Amino acid sequence: AYRKLSCLYILHIFQYLNTDLKLPPENEKFENKTTSTSTQSFTFIINEEEKCKDKTPFLVLLIPTRAAEIQHRNSIQKSWGNEAAVPGADIVRLFMLGVETTGANEDLLLRESERYHDIIQQDFLDTYNNLTLKTLMGLRWVASYCSGTRFAMKTDTDVFVNTMHLIEKLLRPLPFPTQNYFTGYLMKGNSPIRDKDSRWYVSEEEFPGEGYHPFCSGTGYVFSGDLAAKTVSASLTIKYMHLEDVYVGLCLNAKGVDIVPPPPDSLFNIHKVPFFPCVYNKIITSHQMQPHEHILYWKKLQEKKHMC
Repeated sequence: AYRKLSCLYILHIFQYLNTDLKLPPENEKFENKTTSTSTQSFTFIINEEEKCKDKTPFLVLLIPTRAAEIQHRNSIQKSWGNEAAVPGADIVRLFMLGVETTGANEDLLLRESERYHDIIQQDFLDTYNNLTLKTLMGLRWVASYCSGTRFAMKTDTDVFVNTMHLIEKLLRPLPFPTQNYFTGYLMKGNSPIRDKDSRWYVSEEEFPGEGYHPFCSGTGYVFSGDLAAKTVSASLTIKYMHLEDVYVGLCLNAKGVDIVPPPPDSLFNIHKVPFFPCVYNKIITSHQMQPHEHILYWKKLQEKKHMC
């Protein structure tokens, strides 16, 4: 099966190298695909369609990554992203990737996938401007292969997630079934940045409006399983934006879904919270983590969780 996938991958890389040499690779491929319908045209190179076949997860973790971030993935696998991290809660972990322009690391990825079965990959270029495609790939995967999951979370490899606190204190108390639920670090009143030197620059063509709808920071947002299909459905009519968290907010607004502020606001953090076990025991996310910190902080949390 993986030989077939490798051949498919080589075919698409050949196409990229034939069409993208004269233009910036992260923009050229999608220059004429400004509408969201372009997000439907990508194919899985690596998939885990059987991941939820024999179980209905409580939580699916969707984590965008790059092929070279092996240490990040390994540290998450051994810490908060362990699928057995929370007793009594089935967790599914998925790392999401596009393809590198050179085809580098693909063999390593295939071997990693065969070992851990936690990678999904489609044949779009793996660039910053295509992060929205990664998120949509994850949402489409949930809608197609794991639609029964109660909740899902999109986060990043440099974010520490206290999955124990997330599940036991925030999600388990919610009524069953939970629908149209979306929460995280709420961003309200934000406007497009028109400074071309900014990482978050958005042109008038990409987004002509003066202000974004409310959205949650892409460092970590949590949603009920039904919203995966609803967001994918909305993306069919919402013009593509490279700011994935803003784009998801636009899709939620199109579906009439209101974001639920977390109780309390300090649960989700977009900056790094200084580590103290009794502080981390009561938060869900902390940003700007190095790979070794995932393992260290998780270990200390397990040792001290009954002392706080």
